[in-house]
Amino acid sequence: MQTLKYFFALASYFWYGKRAWRPWLVFAITLLTSITIVQISVYVAWWNKDFYDALANLEKDKIWGLVGQYFIYMGIIVFCVVLGSFLRKKLMFWWREDLTKLLQNKWLKDHKHYRLSLYAPHIDNPDQRIAEDVMLLCTYTIDLVRGLCMNIFRLVSFVSILWTMSAVYTLTLGQTSWQISGYLVWVAFLYSLLCSLIMHAVGYKLQRLNVDQQHYEANYRGQLIRLQESSEAIALYQGEAGELKRLEQDFGKIKSNWRALIWRELKVEVFSATSLRITLFIPLLATLPMYLGGQITFGSMMQARSAFANVQDGFNWFVDSYKTIIKWAAVVQRLGTFVDALEAQPEQEKTLVTTKELSNTRESTNTKESTSASEAPVLLEVKNLDLFTQEQRPLLAQVQLSFVAGQWYQLQGPSGLGKTTLLRALAGIWPYYQGQSQIYSARRLFLPQKPYLFKASLREVLSYPYEHLLEKEQALALLQEVGLAHLSDKLEQVANWHKVLSGGEQQRLSLARALHLQPQVLFLDEATNQLDSQSAQALFALLAQRLPQTMVVGITHQPELNAYFKQKVDLTQFKVNAQEL
Repeated sequence: MQTLKYFFALASYFWYGKRAWRPWLVFAITLLTSITIVQISVYVAWWNKDFYDALANLEKDKIWGLVGQYFIYMGIIVFCVVLGSFLRKKLMFWWREDLTKLLQNKWLKDHKHYRLSLYAPHIDNPDQRIAEDVMLLCTYTIDLVRGLCMNIFRLVSFVSILWTMSAVYTLTLGQTSWQISGYLVWVAFLYSLLCSLIMHAVGYKLQRLNVDQQHYEANYRGQLIRLQESSEAIALYQGEAGELKRLEQDFGKIKSNWRALIWRELKVEVFSATSLRITLFIPLLATLPMYLGGQITFGSMMQARSAFANVQDGFNWFVDSYKTIIKWAAVVQRLGTFVDALEAQPEQEKTLVTTKELSNTRESTNTKESTSASEAPVLLEVKNLDLFTQEQRPLLAQVQLSFVAGQWYQLQGPSGLGKTTLLRALAGIWPYYQGQSQIYSARRLFLPQKPYLFKASLREVLSYPYEHLLEKEQALALLQEVGLAHLSDKLEQVANWHKVLSGGEQQRLSLARALHLQPQVLFLDEATNQLDSQSAQALFALLAQRLPQTMVVGITHQPELNAYFKQKVDLTQFKVNAQEL
């Protein structure tokens, strides 16, 4: 039931939205092509009777006419197969695109991509869930529903033929006899039921094995990506032996689970292949007494075989689709738990004002503006804030702070006190706190120790996080200001810049972003710790000159930079003592 609940929640966004008529129409046409194929198969079943009777009676003229008729049937089937396949793939991608966008938005909203690792560390590899599992969900679902509908129509169409052809079978047990009408239908049904029960008994463990396989494969791939991204550090540490051992351990889990998976699939495939071969023989065996008794012609026997095979296919749909159903259920579980984890995250505190609310706040009220023109406005207020670690261990208690525009504030205190954690809470991404933290400006920027750089042109990287690209002249001027003029000729070059640039160059580029964005509130977390003293001082002087109205809250362990922070905030006054716990 949980799997179905997850599925309907995932499907509702696309199949019950405002434009749902479009996919429903395409799906209806896809089903129509499948139904047409079944109907042509009914005609082919009757064709079998006429053709084999004509063949047995050596009716040459009739045979050649039936051959032409057969090619017409095959032409229609080929057309329906091609059209149905095209529409099915188109529909699958529409759904995939819609669901991918939905999950991307959910994942990136309110920093949930970051908070997911805090609230739900068991939700592994969100990249795989969005990229691969969504595709599999759409493909499996459309194929399974289409196959189910097609086989229901096949049963309705062919059961009537098989029932009509079946003689009344007399079953005698002791002194009692029963007459069974349509016994070929009952033979097909009972045989399929038996096959389905055996298939479930043999293959029910496949779902767990498939889920584990996806998990282990994703973990192994993640290790390889991490190794590639950190290759320089690994080489400097000469840590290849340790990395190889970890890779072998992760691949060992893949190997162990794969063995269990292929042995279970082997049992399923042995049974599937066996039941398929028996299926071909049962209708001949069941109709042989009627043929030998002269009750049916050779053509009728072939027609019965065709009808029985189609009825058997209909009843056997569960058996044939069992592995796909198991994989579908595994994919639904992974996506369902992913969405649950995203939606289970508590809403961001209302005191952490959103960008939209901020603009309204500044335009409609000036409660935090100073009453005197000579006084700077308050841009950040903290009231009664208690800060915790992820494990709910108290760090700071009853923090009371007020920050005004144009001032530089340095957070001070010993290592482990919670300076960086407080900075994250003030920036709005750390959820483990109680109290109020209000930022009265939408223009804010956080510069971490390790800047975020990605594969793109250098101009795109410099323009981040905004979508609009810097003008070329403006970008060149920024590079010149922060000491990256040697990169001017690479402005349009696409590269993995986090691998190309040194740590110091990355921090220079990060500070160039601040000069471009000109935030009213700027958070600095060891933003120059990979630069030499002279370069760090020069860049801080540049920030102070270019951003005179910006409120800066920072952490630094470079003594030469302390002079730029006119205001010192000693956080030891808010430290939680052991006796208070």
